[in-house]
Amino acid sequence: MPQRTPCKVSIILPVYNGARFIARAIESVLKQNFAQWELIVVDDGSDDETPEIAGSFAKRDARVRYLRNPENLGIQRTLNRGLCEARGRYVARLDDDDVWLDGGKLGSQADFLDSHPDHVLVGTGAIVADEQGRELFRFMGLLTDEKIRNTLLRKNCFTHSTVMFRRDAVLAVGGYSEDARTRHVEDYDLWLRLGTRGLLANLPLFAIQSTLRSGNISWRNKPEQLKKDIELVKRYRGSYPRSRSALVFAWVRYALYRLLPFFPFRKIALKLYKTY
Repeated sequence: MPQRTPCKVSIILPVYNGARFIARAIESVLKQNFAQWELIVVDDGSDDETPEIAGSFAKRDARVRYLRNPENLGIQRTLNRGLCEARGRYVARLDDDDVWLDGGKLGSQADFLDSHPDHVLVGTGAIVADEQGRELFRFMGLLTDEKIRNTLLRKNCFTHSTVMFRRDAVLAVGGYSEDARTRHVEDYDLWLRLGTRGLLANLPLFAIQSTLRSGNISWRNKPEQLKKDIELVKRYRGSYPRSRSALVFAWVRYALYRLLPFFPFRKIALKLYKTY
């Protein structure tokens, strides 16, 4: 069993009934070239084979820690438990149905934050695939703080499983909000709060594969997310530029998505999702 190395990056992986994909996600962490990490798997009360699968990795590698909530607490409280358990200077995120493709992802992001002390968060691009792993499209966020800051109210510029951020900065802004108003947009809300404390960036790497499936949280709750995006624009409009156009865009996006079920062709629906 690999021994625990000095921990620089804590990886938080929340999971609920993720037996179908979680082994693939954990394996992608084990393939990272950067070794100074710990993986904190926080099980939010799964009743499938998730405990056995995650527990087997923890037995094989001391850097993998498996924690189980006593009851289903929801994604926001589960993420904050991971933050409280984290020992690294930096924190990375991974969802149970996503995969890190680039073996240099953690090392590149840690090096970036080491050399850019004014930055509090750095993400990467993402390849979006279906449940069979077939690529649907690619998403590359804006790279520089100036461009991100000018756009962040209009859209979330970061895919959750790509990010690495400074743990002390996130704790300073209160961690993930557990307010019902930010449920399903807790990541976006956190980026907006972090941007008031430091600079934001993306690296020009397609470092992850994100799975788009009809049963995951993001897909099921997209209308609710888009409506809450409108409230986020209102809440943070004093902290970021172009708030008026961002509010108009948010309402138009929400209206278009509500019409999505009436589009009979999957290609049209996918085009709208990709545009968002």
